[in-house]
Amino acid sequence: MEFTQKIKDAVNSLTAETKANVTELRYNVENTVKNAVSEAKDEVAIQRNHFKATAERIQAKLKGPFTLEKVQADVKEEANILVADVKTTFNRNADRVKGLFNEASTKVEKKANEVKAEVKKAASTAKAKAKTTASKAKAKA
Repeated sequence: MEFTQKIKDAVNSLTAETKANVTELRYNVENTVKNAVSEAKDEVAIQRNHFKATAERIQAKLKGPFTLEKVQADVKEEANILVADVKTTFNRNADRVKGLFNEASTKVEKKANEVKAEVKKAASTAKAKAKTTASKAKAKA
């Protein structure tokens, strides 16, 4: 009876710890998603400001006399600016996403290691208790 109760207590303890770990993992995932949304909002604001500045720059170029050389130079300049902007945006967002996933991965790995250690500890404790109980049962017999 005592051995059964100890096993039941161990299972209940493991269940409670697992629930707590799942809750913490869910919290970490929710925070990661919130951070991703915040980063996306920041990027939208940056792009909005960038588009506004680009529109103003292009409108300024549309004023004044037009020559073939001026139009070619403006088009070339805008193409170079566009390529640089795309590279900058890609690198910035790649770094943001990489940072978010690295942070989430680190948290999950840390928690997984903690859970693994707790399970090993609980298993060794249960095993030791089982041996002790078995020894006592043999001694009584």
